[in-house]
Amino acid sequence: MISQKTKKRLVRIFAVNIPLTVLFIITVFPLYWTIVTSLKPETEIMKLPLKYWPSPVTFDNYKYIWENMGFDIYFWNSVFVTVVSTVICTVISLFGGYAIARYKFKGKKITYLVLLISQMFPGVVLMIPLFEIFRNMGIVNSPHSLILTYATVRIPFCMIMIGGFVSGVSPALEEAAWIDGCSVMGAMTRVVVPTIAPGLVAAGAFSFVSSWNEYVYAFCFLSSEKYFTLPIGLKLMKGEFTVAYGSLAAGCVMALIPVILLFAYIQKYLVSGLSAGAVKG
Repeated sequence: MISQKTKKRLVRIFAVNIPLTVLFIITVFPLYWTIVTSLKPETEIMKLPLKYWPSPVTFDNYKYIWENMGFDIYFWNSVFVTVVSTVICTVISLFGGYAIARYKFKGKKITYLVLLISQMFPGVVLMIPLFEIFRNMGIVNSPHSLILTYATVRIPFCMIMIGGFVSGVSPALEEAAWIDGCSVMGAMTRVVVPTIAPGLVAAGAFSFVSSWNEYVYAFCFLSSEKYFTLPIGLKLMKGEFTVAYGSLAAGCVMALIPVILLFAYIQKYLVSGLSAGAVKG
């Protein structure tokens, strides 16, 4: 006769462990297969039977896209646009979120509502108006158009997120800093910012990943290859009749590396920031 302890263990295995294992395999296998494909010679990728481990291992695909397909240019363009837009978005969202959380002003509720509503519109709705604005400004086909777009469309969400963290900081801490001689700006930078650091990291990570992966605006605003970002570079690898699967897989892995390194470094701040924001917001 099966004991109660054994029954609970079997239930846990079949109801939790097995489904989670299957879900893990389904989630991770495409990434694994992309890495394997990037390490195979082009002639081995479509050969049957399929090999689930590259033999021989080669880095020719990475060398080819970096030296012959302009991926070095695309990569640094993406780094420049993403980092600058993330810094602008985070700084402006910090001041905006602080103002919303700390000050009472006429139209505050309407402002908050407008910020929320702005996140309901799909990005394609803004493409034509933004294109016309940037054309009149003379910055179409320039990284500046992407920087302004990425920062602008991310600010409302990041502002709301950071405002929730600021609301969780007791105003008494700032009042104590004022008594000690700090200005409003000094109290914010010395008291509030260190306290809500996980929230700033979470907002910055959201802005970074969203900008790094963005394709539609970049495809719409850029026409010169010297300004292309990584998503457009990956699109160029798909020809009309052929697809360079090895080079495409290598490009995907290269595009993943900065995001993986970022999350590996900030994961403890990100988890605490998102969980704290869920409670305080």
